[in-house]
Amino acid sequence: MMNRWCIFLIFFTSSLLLKSQFSINGTFIGLPAEKIMLVRTNGSKHVVIDSTRLNENGSFKILLGPELSSGSYQLYTESGVSVDVILDEENIRFMAMYDGYDQQIQMLESHENTIYYDFIKLKERNLYKLDILSNVIDYYPKEDVFYQVTVEQVIDLRTEINQQAEELVNNNSTTLASHFIRLINPVFAPIDLSQEQQKLYLKSHYFDHVNFNDTVLLNSHQLNAKFIQYLSLYQDQNADKETFETNLLSGVDTLLQKASVNQRMYTYVLEFLIGGFEAIGFEKGLEHIASHHQLDELCVNTEKLLELQHKIELIRQLAIGKTAPEFAAMDLEGNVIRLSAIEVPKTILFFWASWCPHCKEMIEEINDIYRAADNEIEVIGISIDTSLTDLKQVISDYNIDWPVVAELDGWDSEIASQYGLVATPTIFILGQDKTILAKPTNKAELRKLF
Repeated sequence: MMNRWCIFLIFFTSSLLLKSQFSINGTFIGLPAEKIMLVRTNGSKHVVIDSTRLNENGSFKILLGPELSSGSYQLYTESGVSVDVILDEENIRFMAMYDGYDQQIQMLESHENTIYYDFIKLKERNLYKLDILSNVIDYYPKEDVFYQVTVEQVIDLRTEINQQAEELVNNNSTTLASHFIRLINPVFAPIDLSQEQQKLYLKSHYFDHVNFNDTVLLNSHQLNAKFIQYLSLYQDQNADKETFETNLLSGVDTLLQKASVNQRMYTYVLEFLIGGFEAIGFEKGLEHIASHHQLDELCVNTEKLLELQHKIELIRQLAIGKTAPEFAAMDLEGNVIRLSAIEVPKTILFFWASWCPHCKEMIEEINDIYRAADNEIEVIGISIDTSLTDLKQVISDYNIDWPVVAELDGWDSEIASQYGLVATPTIFILGQDKTILAKPTNKAELRKLF
């Protein structure tokens, strides 16, 4: 009797487990057998959830469990092909036809993704036609009959996109797909406006279809793309760098103001902007956010909020004009390096790693500057390596003769943490009093400073 009961329990548990699992089955026609990854956006970063390989027919299967959060994900192949998928504990089956230039996706199973791709297909088709017709709208004589016919066609194509989005959202209001269809439903500026007026219109209306209280949108590449597309409206090829940055920051302020209606959305947008600005070395943007954020007005002190507050405080402390954090450490020759004891007019703090290709390019430039400085400049290399052997090999290969500090703790290095290190190479130029003078992000910027 006991054996029968045990068998029943095993069978019952296995049945529950199978019911709670779901799968993604896909076939990429035209792609070789290669790695494919399921990826989720996390702020300005991408997190790999699972991976497998396409077989010789271009097919794959990924089995997932209920612990995976519902939302928008992407499938990425090694060759750079990507497919959006909305996960909500239902099986997904699709076929993607890829010819090296274009990609067509046919959803065979999954209500969520069928709805989503119904809209994507119509939107992409109509936007392609609108792009072709844009030259007629911009340059063709307005008094000509053909121009009037083209205007009507443009209006029809735009209306079809917006109407289908509205219908799909209204008819499928309980689906996750409806949230993302509403998000990516484009806003169009009136045709009769000049290009400059259209840009101004879009700056004011770009988020008309976006509900900033909708936290389903968080951690989706569609939301991130919406932010990037909005900020790109502030690009102006004729503007100088200072004017462009000032204009861009007004867009940042608008974005943060709209996101402030919801605490989770606001912290997400803030984290996204900080991560993006750090990646491109937009120091003015980071300092602007550190000075103008509204985190202190938020009600709930979540762990994410506390991390963000710490990050912003670090940005403030490391702003140009501030005093660089003091440190004392032993270099690879056994000498104690104390930052405050360095007395030369300028000091270069160079955070790098032996495995970083861009660091090696920067080393050559730093070597030239150091050797031509006639003891007027000190360079302190701060390695985030974990392998002393690899580090010493690069030091030898590149004839590095300036001091190198290596705690061999990788990104967890104490000095790296003090300086908020998120990428290599990272450079701080310090004055004699250890005031931060500049943070060059490339060789050209570094060269201009010496």
